[in-house]
Amino acid sequence: MYRYEEPIFRLRSSSYGSNYWVFHSRKLRRRVAVFSNLEYENILTLEMNPDVEWYCEYPLETTVYIGGKESKVLFNAWVKYKDGTEEYQGVAYLCSSDDSKDHVKVACQSAWCLQNDVNFVFRNEKNIEIGPFYIRNISLLAARARRFTACGVNADRIFLSFIQAKRHICIGELEKMGRLEKYRALDYISDLYYRGLVTLSNMNTDCISADTEVISIG
Repeated sequence: MYRYEEPIFRLRSSSYGSNYWVFHSRKLRRRVAVFSNLEYENILTLEMNPDVEWYCEYPLETTVYIGGKESKVLFNAWVKYKDGTEEYQGVAYLCSSDDSKDHVKVACQSAWCLQNDVNFVFRNEKNIEIGPFYIRNISLLAARARRFTACGVNADRIFLSFIQAKRHICIGELEKMGRLEKYRALDYISDLYYRGLVTLSNMNTDCISADTEVISIG
């Protein structure tokens, strides 16, 4: 059991966000729905971060008192990491068309966490979109990993030992050598990435392609 397992229910019509994103989370084993592009990108980073054990979107709605004034607070996400640490997250653009509203929201979120002695992290376009291709790449990997059925421990061990021995090998070479079925290669690599067993070269700066290098972790 986790502190938060289901989000606060929100009608789509009540959203202040600019878009509506829905996808099935492999990590949570349920549907996830968020109400802005940046929130969706943030959730993708949590879904594909192997250090994240669990997360919940819109986990808590509460109130905070600042200067004697009561304000409502809705957090964008709550995260539990595998090392046991937890944090609440606020998500907003550093510069937006509704700058003052977003800044007030984040200030209230931060104040509540300070008053309750819990960790708070402000997630924005600078620490979410860490490269021109990063979000595009992890979106592709997340979609592929969701539909993949694991091969098994032995298959993982053999494959990872092979790429460790090669030191430098790209997706296209793995396909040509017959180590991976051509039309399932990226699915399996996406699953390994999701589980934190491999990483890929130039994830932030280039689109994933046949030239992308597969790197074993550990």
